[in-house]
Amino acid sequence: MKKRTFIATLFFSIVFVRSGVAAEAIGILGDPCTAPLAEKLGVAFTKKTGTEVKVETAACAAGIYKASNGLVDIGVSTHEVVLTYLPDGTANKVIARAPTVVLVNKANPINNLQLQQLKDILSGKVKNWKEVGGNDSEIKNVLLQPCTTTIFAKRSAPFGKDINRLTQEGNPVASTNKLVEANEGAMGLQIYGYESPDVKVITIDGYLPDENSFPSKYKFYQDYNVVTKENANSNITAFVDFAMSPEGQEIAASLKHIRVKK
Repeated sequence: MKKRTFIATLFFSIVFVRSGVAAEAIGILGDPCTAPLAEKLGVAFTKKTGTEVKVETAACAAGIYKASNGLVDIGVSTHEVVLTYLPDGTANKVIARAPTVVLVNKANPINNLQLQQLKDILSGKVKNWKEVGGNDSEIKNVLLQPCTTTIFAKRSAPFGKDINRLTQEGNPVASTNKLVEANEGAMGLQIYGYESPDVKVITIDGYLPDENSFPSKYKFYQDYNVVTKENANSNITAFVDFAMSPEGQEIAASLKHIRVKK
């Protein structure tokens, strides 16, 4: 009888493991610009499948590097440069577009910048808000995130070497919000949807990024990259598929990201 009980227990344990009840947790490593979406997707995926998702943050591109070398299950990043150096056997899926917006202090009367005005600020040609219709206040310029600066430079808004910068400390997303909140003359670059309620998002040429203005009228964005090994296990591929599903795309849209599949 004891032998039969042991065999039955072993059988059911194997069945449960194979059915996903005891599935191994999925580890995701991302940067501060991508972790919030990964966390929201992880919560929904766990609720749907029972598979735990653990999200950790690191420096930009660390997740992509480690995932491409099999050190973590999934790496997420909006950093574009390293994608050209991924080793063979690496898969990348773009699950959303992450727009970048311009933040100003709530006391700043500016609500819109023309693209040329933005270029002049970023290049250092314009150094005071009064030059673009604002108050007589030095532009305490420009809060530069590793996750956003590349795309502004790429989309015809290069940075000047002598622009006046505020120094970030710690998490660049949170630091950008805090510095803009605390400095009337500040201008910050931020992932859309990650701005705090105590800052003001301004339009560029009258537009904010949404599925109607993007990318024909609003061009400042980066791809949200999800990197895995090509031979990733079924749980990992299921998570990527979930991110591309209608439910996953709605979660991306809830953070003001632009869906790649409607």
